[in-house]
Amino acid sequence: MKKTIAKYSDKVSLENDLIRAVFDVETGALVALTNKKTGWEFQGRTALARSFRLVVPLPERLLNVIDGEKQKTADVQKDASGSHLTFLWENLESEHAGALDVRLKGVVTLDDSGLTFEVEIDNRSPYWVESVAYPFIGDLGRPVSGGRLTRASCFHNNMIFKSLYPEFQNERGYWGVEYPIQMVPTPENSFLLILSEDEGIYVGCHDTSAKERVEFAFQLKPGYGKVGYVPPGDEIRGQTVNLEFCAIHFPFVQPGETYELSPIAMKPFSGDWHAGADIYKAWRDTWLKKLSVPTWLQEVHSWQQIQMSSWGDTLNIRYKDLVQYGEDCAKHGVQAIQLTGWTLYGQDGRLPIHDIDPRLGTREELKETIEKIQAMGVRVVLYEKYTCTDVGTDWYRDELHKYTSKDIFGNPHAHEGWRYDTPAHLAGINTRPYAWMCMNSEKWLEIAIDEIQKSLELNPAGILLDECQWHGSNAFYCFDGTHGHRVPSYNFGGDALFEKKLRKVLEERDPKLVLAGEGPYDLQNRHYGLTYHRAGEGHVPAIRYIDPFLPMMSWVRGYDDRESINLCLLYRYIISYEPRHFRGRLEEFPLTLEYGKKVDAFRKKYREYLWDAEFYDTMGASVTVNGQPHEPYSVFQQKESQNKAIVIANHESEEIMAVVSTGETEGDKFLVATPEKPETRESDGRVRIPTRSVAVLFSISSFR
Repeated sequence: MKKTIAKYSDKVSLENDLIRAVFDVETGALVALTNKKTGWEFQGRTALARSFRLVVPLPERLLNVIDGEKQKTADVQKDASGSHLTFLWENLESEHAGALDVRLKGVVTLDDSGLTFEVEIDNRSPYWVESVAYPFIGDLGRPVSGGRLTRASCFHNNMIFKSLYPEFQNERGYWGVEYPIQMVPTPENSFLLILSEDEGIYVGCHDTSAKERVEFAFQLKPGYGKVGYVPPGDEIRGQTVNLEFCAIHFPFVQPGETYELSPIAMKPFSGDWHAGADIYKAWRDTWLKKLSVPTWLQEVHSWQQIQMSSWGDTLNIRYKDLVQYGEDCAKHGVQAIQLTGWTLYGQDGRLPIHDIDPRLGTREELKETIEKIQAMGVRVVLYEKYTCTDVGTDWYRDELHKYTSKDIFGNPHAHEGWRYDTPAHLAGINTRPYAWMCMNSEKWLEIAIDEIQKSLELNPAGILLDECQWHGSNAFYCFDGTHGHRVPSYNFGGDALFEKKLRKVLEERDPKLVLAGEGPYDLQNRHYGLTYHRAGEGHVPAIRYIDPFLPMMSWVRGYDDRESINLCLLYRYIISYEPRHFRGRLEEFPLTLEYGKKVDAFRKKYREYLWDAEFYDTMGASVTVNGQPHEPYSVFQQKESQNKAIVIANHESEEIMAVVSTGETEGDKFLVATPEKPETRESDGRVRIPTRSVAVLFSISSFR
């Protein structure tokens, strides 16, 4: 087929005020990708330009590569608007099977959202197309300013940072890869940023269906200089030094199947990670519809998590004795209980069975106890889990094994089981093994929903699904052809199917029922009304920045746990009290409880500044101590008035003098208050903060 634009040039480009992307007409390789405003060449040396890389396994050779370097385009077209390029590759030459009847159509679009790469695969070969690396940067360039190169990814609720240059750590076994490699999976990571000190490029998988796994991969060639470090310069003893970057899709395109890969978007930005997150946030706003959640969930409040029993048979609390814990909560103003381990054989025991445990009492006793506690104004939310099953039950042997997620060899994806309480369990000697379930099996979803229906008959305020975001270390795809789904099917794609069915059940029963989840990845926040996670020192609140008002809860577990409570104040997290690893009563840790109560009272007093105002993380103010940047701190800003509250925590071992500036006026003036001294006093932006304490400075201009 004639290349439509070949007669004009051997290169073709897409360009706007921000991006210049240049492709080789002959191969379709990306030869240049530039941030025009800063000059950063994300794709460096032209000789290292790449287009794509496929793996098409053969019966006798798994690693059968189709390398885009060795392919010629059949056609290249640019649309009349100048914003779309279409590349066509046909009869691809593979490494070990010669030419294969595989057709790729790549479409690259440049618009306000950045540069978007899409591919359609028409597989007419006798083999499946297992993976596709596209888009592909063959020589990831270092920033113009020099210095460090870092990757940042939004993992569940946290931002994770890893070095790309000068340090580079291999994240797969040295025995398994020829070159050091780092891989960042989606959807667990919502997006990826490649960062220098003051600019970067955003990379996102812009597909809400989660139909295939996509992993962003960095590979260092030819390998380390000094172990753990990128060799300096462009060569080391005659060998080219380069860092490859690509998005690896795992579509498993079957013979005779046509498949469209998930779109990958790339967009440069100036600033730190917040500017990159803003790009994701803008895309997120196009698909995430805010859930309607109960009013009480939107208020300043706290929870307690309580474990009644574990499947180490601790049998901590009988159903009727749970009333005492409800009385504790009512006494101390704790408005909800996450009730864990209430089921047969305790927390994680005999999954998916969510019947009562007769050793703790009767079903009627539990129902009556929940009713009594909720009459005190304390909601009870039941902990449950539906991503895996205990393989030791008769139910599993007789039926449930049919609906497990199977690997390519037909084996159930397995989990060693959780370790609870007894010395033998904790040593990993006699844990009960589990199997991960197929989230695209309609029959399995029906069974899970039926179990949930039984728990709802206890009339709780809602349910919290544990590990709703996780399918083990390898149960990504189910290859079981008896389940009625495409083979293979992506278990993360099935999560939304389950969540939609579950939300319908809850809403039909009572629209005020809470559906909460443990650390959902962001796509799941379409369906979960509250997320529970465990923040600690070094936590970077990515999702709180992206979604300032999403109900989010974090643990507080120490007997003098001021730091965890401070994080809840800093990041607008609901407090979850968990004394003795959620086996104790509230009054066991009075230091923690009393400080937590003061913080929540403080948040209620200044709600319009600390709860109803938008969370800006560290944007909009700077905090220094002895002339050096200080952390942690956070900024809340009212949308209409632009008034700010700057929350500063001192987790150092001695008192600090913090200096705050908003940079808006010369000589900022504030009012300052603390949870322990909540009445305001004037401040010129300097405030002494004792160790393990927190202070809040309010804009003085129109403070009420």
